[in-house]
Amino acid sequence: MKEFSHEFAEHWYYNPTPLLKSGGLWPIRAGHNKAKSNYKMGPRLITYFSIHFVLEGEGTFQQNNIETTINKGDLFCLFPNQTHHYSTNPKHKLKMFWLAFDGKQALPLLNRTGLTQYSSYLNGILNDAIASTIEELSDYFQDTDEPDDLLFISIIYKLFHQLYQQSIRLNLSTSSPSNWLEKGEDYMNMHFAENITVADVAKYIDINRSYFTTAYAKKTGITPSKYIYKLRMEKAIELITDDSHTITEIALTLGYSDLYSFSRAFKKFYGMSPNQYKKHQTSEE
Repeated sequence: MKEFSHEFAEHWYYNPTPLLKSGGLWPIRAGHNKAKSNYKMGPRLITYFSIHFVLEGEGTFQQNNIETTINKGDLFCLFPNQTHHYSTNPKHKLKMFWLAFDGKQALPLLNRTGLTQYSSYLNGILNDAIASTIEELSDYFQDTDEPDDLLFISIIYKLFHQLYQQSIRLNLSTSSPSNWLEKGEDYMNMHFAENITVADVAKYIDINRSYFTTAYAKKTGITPSKYIYKLRMEKAIELITDDSHTITEIALTLGYSDLYSFSRAFKKFYGMSPNQYKKHQTSEE
């Protein structure tokens, strides 16, 4: 490790391959350290996610004005654009490993383990299996040979799987409203073209339909049924603009039983029929 003013540390930086950048998660950097008595980071912001494993010692961590004590075996996560700072107890100096990453799957993976920007630490999460995977990641970052990006991302996904399993064992995974609302929205984003109903979404997240509708509308300003409708109409525009599908094909693709019901829904949303929209687009080209 190199010596710095407040710590001994190694920092490893990673340039994600095109394959990883095309996926849902990619690593950015990692490192490990041994804190000196004056160790303190922040207040500052970062633009990506970074999980820190406390291997030894204790200290304090604060993010979103929520402060907690961190100890050996704990994990805390820095969220993008959130002011944070952390420091060591001079008598029990911190030793940590961290992994920074980004991508569309980053937040859902963290949420699955129980981490959110308002609950950004997990107590006693570290076990032997997780520690072993951390060692694998450290070895990978230090490997001077041509890196295998598929192996790398598989190790990171294994780490998240282990964190999720351990959070379940320790009852750390949360089922807060924000989590099941996000889970419901994810379901709608994935299956809106399969003729799903709000009842289907509520059943999937195991929440009363009326309660889900009220909670979702309160959070987003739109009811789940209107959100599904909006997703279908936005996809309809995309497919019509592509100009390689008939209107009937688009109707059936989006879960409508026939052309008439789709055309009626489209006109209600956009103020014109699908054919009128298509002609309008053609005339502007």
